[in-house]
Amino acid sequence: MSVETTVRQLVTEFRRNGSLSDGEHLVDVDERSAIDDPESPAIIVFAAAQVMIRLLWEEEHGDVDRVVAHVPTPELSRATKVLLIRACLGDVEAVRSARDERGVLDIRTLITLLCSLLDGEGVTEAATYELLDLAAGYQEETLRMMRAGDRGGPWDATEAASQEFPIIDLGGLRIPAGDGLELHPVHSGGRVCGVTVVRGSTALQLQAFHALPGRNWDVIRGELRGKMVRGGGSAKEWAGPAGVEIRANVPTVRPGGSTTVMQVRFLGHDGPGWLLRGVVTGAGAAPESTDEWAYRLFASSVVVPSFSPPENGSAIALNIPDGFHGQHGDRS
Repeated sequence: MSVETTVRQLVTEFRRNGSLSDGEHLVDVDERSAIDDPESPAIIVFAAAQVMIRLLWEEEHGDVDRVVAHVPTPELSRATKVLLIRACLGDVEAVRSARDERGVLDIRTLITLLCSLLDGEGVTEAATYELLDLAAGYQEETLRMMRAGDRGGPWDATEAASQEFPIIDLGGLRIPAGDGLELHPVHSGGRVCGVTVVRGSTALQLQAFHALPGRNWDVIRGELRGKMVRGGGSAKEWAGPAGVEIRANVPTVRPGGSTTVMQVRFLGHDGPGWLLRGVVTGAGAAPESTDEWAYRLFASSVVVPSFSPPENGSAIALNIPDGFHGQHGDRS
C-alpha cells in the first residue's frame, strides 16, 4: 500500500469515526519520530496542514487568533493550536518545540489538526483527496524544514545550473533578469559591495562575501539575532523558502524623530568559499506575505568570487552597469 493511499484511509477514517483504529496495520500511530521519515504518512498530513494554514494566515492577515478559530477541535488546547500553526508557517523554534519538547508532531495530533481544519472549512471528501495529492508534492520541502535545510541555490559560477536563465551581470554577482527591476548600488570604502533590487513594494539587498573561518551563516544568523534584540527589536528563526532565515522587527527613527517598527527578513547561504546574504524589506517582509519573488531571486543568484580576490577584502565587489536603474527587461 502506498503512503498516499495510507494517508487517504487515515484521514477518511478519522473524519468518519473521530479516531484512528489501533488495530490497523496502516501506520504506527505512536511513532513520534515519523515526522522525520520520508516514508511516513505524517509528512503528507503535516504538508497538507501547512497548505491550509498558510492560506488561512494570508486570508486573516497574520492574525493568529483568527487562524486558531479555524481549528475548532476541543481535543487540542489553544497553546497546542498556536504552536502547530507557527510550526506550519515555518517558525523553526516552534517546529523544534512541537517535535522535541512537546512531542505533538505525532500522527494522531497531526491528523486531529488537519481534520479539524477540513471540517471547519467544510472541505468535501473529493477536495480533501485533491489537497492530499497536492501535499504529497511538498514532502521534500517539508522534510527540509524539519531538518532546517535549504533548497540548493544560490549557485557558484562554476555550477552548470547557474547558466540556465537570462542574467544581469554585476561582476561578482549575477542575478536573474526580469521586467520591472530597479537596481541601487550599496557602497563601502569607495566601491560597490552590494546591490538592492527593488520590484514593486518589495526590496532585496544582496551582498556576497568571501568565506572566513568560523563565519558561516549559522554563526552570523546568531549574531544578527542578538544584535536585533539588543537594539530593542525582536528576531526569530524561520524555515523559509531559502532555508533558515531570521524574521525581525527593527525599531527605526523617522526623519521627523518619531519611531516606527520595520519588518525585515534576513536570508543567508553558504557556498564554496563564499557566503551570500540577503535582506528583504517592504511588502515582502510582512508577516502575512506569501510573495516569494525575493526568495526566487535570492535562490537563483550566482556568486562569482574570482571577480574580487580575497586580498581586496571579505566583501566581493560588484559592478553595476551604467544607467541600469528603473524598469528593464531580460538582459544576458
